Amino acid sequence: MEADRWDKLVAHYHDEIVSPFYGKVENPLYDALKAIPDKKEKEVAEFGCGLFYLGETLSNSFKKVHASDFSAEMVKKAKEKHSHRRNVEIIQEDIRKIPYHKKFKVLICVNALLMPSLKDVMLSLKNFHRALKPSGQCLLILPSMESILYHCLLLYERELKEKDEATALRIAKRRAERTKYDFFTGHFTEDGDTQKFFYKHEIEHLMKRAGFTNVEIKKVIYPWGNDISGFEDFPAEEGLWDWFVEARK
Repeated sequence: MEADRWDKLVAHYHDEIVSPFYGKVENPLYDALKAIPDKKEKEVAEFGCGLFYLGETLSNSFKKVHASDFSAEMVKKAKEKHSHRRNVEIIQEDIRKIPYHKKFKVLICVNALLMPSLKDVMLSLKNFHRALKPSGQCLLILPSMESILYHCLLLYERELKEKDEATALRIAKRRAERTKYDFFTGHFTEDGDTQKFFYKHEIEHLMKRAGFTNVEIKKVIYPWGNDISGFEDFPAEEGLWDWFVEARK
């Protein structure tokens, strides 16, 4: 999904995007930020900031905040909302092209590593690694491919209660929009746009390839209902999730 597509999403962001900052989400990112020592002496960056929901939190906690997005409209809206924050700069830039070298102590990227090209993903991760100071901290949220497979299982299991296996599988695949997913690459394609989802083992591998150490992965758990967009509900089951990734340079 490129910048022009994100520009068009600004006016109806929550109708299209599942946000870990909206609704009753269990988001480990907040605890990770609280645990960072001496924040008032550090500079933090959020790349792919979108509408910059972390603006207040980061501005109040860190000495200086750098935020950026490759969508001009997202940057415009973020600036309008946070123009009064004197320790914040918000600019337009592409994470595949950022030039920083040992600049930030903390780096955040929330559901912005969505490009389908594995080369672009690796380039972005290496750019993040280069942008961090020694022992710097990288905090990411990434869409989970396992969560999609889990939802497929729930759909299949439900259909099996009343139908034979072949019929149940056929209906479950249709409800899961199986044809839109490529489970080999972790891609989801709809209306001509392709987005990347990540397997846990894939994250561990790619982070280490990019030079990161001490990689820890947890779940960002979403409530069932409108906050997880168009997925069918299973309120008695564990919610769907994104991956929260914490790593060191």
